[in-house]
Amino acid sequence: MARSDAKKTFMKRLKASFSDLSQCQEVDVKESFRLPDKKVKVRVDEYPFQMNIYDDEKTLHLYPERTLDGQSEKLTGSFLIFDPEHYFDDISGFYRLDDGDKLTLNSQDEQQRSFLNLPKAITGRQISITNQSGKLVFKSHAPKSRTCIAPLLKDKKINRITNWRLQKAKELRELYGGNIAPLESDKALALIKEVNLILEKDAHRPLDNAGRPGGMVKLPTGSVSYIVGDLHAKTDNLLVVLSQHGYLDALDRGNAFLIILGDAVHPEGDSPLDEMESSMLIMDLIFKLKARFPTQVFYIRGNHDSFAEEIAKGGIPQGLLWEKQLIKSRGEEYLHEMKRFYSQLPYLVLSDSFITCHAAAPTSSPTMEMIINIEENTKLVPQLLNNRLRRPNRPSGYTRGDVKKLRKCLGADAETPMVVGHTPMSTDDTIWENVDGIENHHILYSSDSHWVGVMTQIGSKLYPFRYPVEPMSNIINSLSDK
Repeated sequence: MARSDAKKTFMKRLKASFSDLSQCQEVDVKESFRLPDKKVKVRVDEYPFQMNIYDDEKTLHLYPERTLDGQSEKLTGSFLIFDPEHYFDDISGFYRLDDGDKLTLNSQDEQQRSFLNLPKAITGRQISITNQSGKLVFKSHAPKSRTCIAPLLKDKKINRITNWRLQKAKELRELYGGNIAPLESDKALALIKEVNLILEKDAHRPLDNAGRPGGMVKLPTGSVSYIVGDLHAKTDNLLVVLSQHGYLDALDRGNAFLIILGDAVHPEGDSPLDEMESSMLIMDLIFKLKARFPTQVFYIRGNHDSFAEEIAKGGIPQGLLWEKQLIKSRGEEYLHEMKRFYSQLPYLVLSDSFITCHAAAPTSSPTMEMIINIEENTKLVPQLLNNRLRRPNRPSGYTRGDVKKLRKCLGADAETPMVVGHTPMSTDDTIWENVDGIENHHILYSSDSHWVGVMTQIGSKLYPFRYPVEPMSNIINSLSDK
């Protein structure tokens, strides 16, 4: 088929699809409503819905997605579908329905069972939900479906997500000791010294030949983690992550690990490249996390975690400017401690569910012992920190074979996901999966101005989640300490 004919056929099908949607019955649900066998369209304005499926064996909630904007709320035009029994307490999954998106509930779908805890006993497709310009279109697929929807009209239910996230913001304010702002120089120095003492005996890091924590973190079998990519001084992006899902609660309970893939410093994108105060602030926040959760938070070294002259972007010598800013604001002793911090960082994390490092699988043939003793194998450092995928203009880049070799040398399964940062594939996203056709090879870049991506472990698998970027610093600073 010619390309133009294929396009016409696609547009015809698309138009027919939306025409079909427009012909379905539209209902204004004010109380419990049993869905008929035909399609129905439900307008959702101010309130969320509860949906009971599988003959009331399972309850799901559908909420209009709102972002916090100061003390007000702002609609994003999307809907969140989740299991209310787990969403507010655990690191659990959810589905986002943007305009035009469709989700068909099917308990045989492994991901849906993980995200929504659907009962496995019921087979086949049950119901589909489509977001059509802010209205939800429901269609039953099972004969004699008994799916019921009901609006959640009580204020406590309507504002549950908003109030819950505001509570997370209050907890973050408490964790950070008040307003989100750079620490005074004496407090900053005391904090980084505390972190450096922790790194001297860092948990879950096999010791190198000198008896120091080695170049990799090896997480306990069965552990649960979530991974944040390059932040590049986007303080609000980090705070958004900590205010979402059950991430902060999981750290508090001690049953999850947070992995940050380096390059938290040095602005990029729409931020002034020579502004370094935001870099100081985000490191203060990360140091607070490490001090509060010393055995659960790991910051992996990135190529921008340096004062080297060659660390530059857009002609701006960010490495040198970073050094000058620290001397000016916090003094030579603080600069010394930051250099010490960088020198003690791990380069790779190994879990039974994933492998992650800042930039790339090494193009050499390392062993686990070599990575642990990376101070004796310094040729590995630029490969892990600076390399990118092989391209015609980058013949030394890494390939599918290098990813395979790394999995093998670490004793990981051939399908173990590998997550790296460093190389965003476009300017309009934050997570890219199976990059270059390499199965289970993902790139995570968490410094986008609109969405912040997180790779989250649910059960034994990693899943990508995206969250709208919000002015979390302002939100937290607007809250009272009472």
